[in-house]
Amino acid sequence: MEQESLAGKLNMLERRLKLLLSDHQRVQKELEQVRNENKELKSVVRTKEEQLDNFKNKINISKIANSATVDESESAEIKQKLSDYIKKIDLCIAHLSE
Repeated sequence: MEQESLAGKLNMLERRLKLLLSDHQRVQKELEQVRNENKELKSVVRTKEEQLDNFKNKINISKIANSATVDESESAEIKQKLSDYIKKIDLCIAHLSE
């Protein structure tokens, strides 16, 4: 009788242990997914921050170009050169980010 009770308790303990192990594995998988998602979101945020900085720089350069007192043809030429410089700088930043 006592052995049956002990065997029953042992079986119940074994079932609970299997459930705990199963839950542990599930939680570990979820944790790994959350970590991966977190890493991806951090990368997206970093990219967006870089884009925002680039836009701020473009706005500042545009303000400088617009405030310069030159005739219309020189202004267009300066804006084109600044635009080319911005594109080259953006390419350099993209290469550095890789």
